[in-house]
Amino acid sequence: LAFGKLGGGELNYSSDIDLLAISGKALDEGREDLFKRVMENLRGDLSAHTAEGAAYRVDLRLRPFGRSGELVSSVPRLIQYYRRQAAVWELQALLKARPVAGNRRVGEDFLRECRAFFQQTGSPAEIAASLEKMRKTSRDKLNHGIATGRNIKLGVGGIRDVEFLVQGLQLIHASEGEKLLSGNTLRALSALGELGILTVLQAETLRRDYLFLRRIEHYLQIFEDRQTHTLPRNEQELQALSRRMLGAQAGTPQFLDRVSACMQRVEATYRHFFGA
Repeated sequence: LAFGKLGGGELNYSSDIDLLAISGKALDEGREDLFKRVMENLRGDLSAHTAEGAAYRVDLRLRPFGRSGELVSSVPRLIQYYRRQAAVWELQALLKARPVAGNRRVGEDFLRECRAFFQQTGSPAEIAASLEKMRKTSRDKLNHGIATGRNIKLGVGGIRDVEFLVQGLQLIHASEGEKLLSGNTLRALSALGELGILTVLQAETLRRDYLFLRRIEHYLQIFEDRQTHTLPRNEQELQALSRRMLGAQAGTPQFLDRVSACMQRVEATYRHFFGA
């Protein structure tokens, strides 16, 4: 199964890919060891650096119990885990899960069984508290890093806030229709608007602002050929990015004003639904 951006069908130019390996049947010791080696080899082949570069950075930490958990879990074991032990953030992550390799039917059957769990995530206040805890963790990481320019993913009103807003509303309103549980942010925004959970204006404004920030993200990663979400501090690089985004006549102040206005709108909408 793919989680994250690959699960949602919305990879960046330089995305990690988040994978979870599952088995349709219970695993004895021999099969568990075999499948573990398969996943270790798969991760190695996808992420190995060669003369042509690397295919993907692979992250397997979204599995139950993270780094300390088994690399491969059986469906019965996973069902039990998500029913009894999963935290709100794990169900939030599960919203984006999608079968991408192997026996797709096993993955689809597993996710079908998981649908009921989205309606058991707790009260809106508990969901809001979980979102806020994750946002604070992201901000703390930024604050403890080397001082750089504005981060359009993790900063206040950034890409992550759009995604958390959408996922929080999906969990709160999960009982209102399966269409709402799309792992793709834009399709989920559309569903939230159609159901009246967001107004038409809110849904369309968030869609435009999300696409604007994602375009910046793509260009940043193309420029630097690495995973980055921070606006450059170098004036020439910032000017080049401004023109790439807004046209040949655009100046840096015009671009920065547009970014600020965009992130302020996202933050205001987030606070409207999940205020302090």
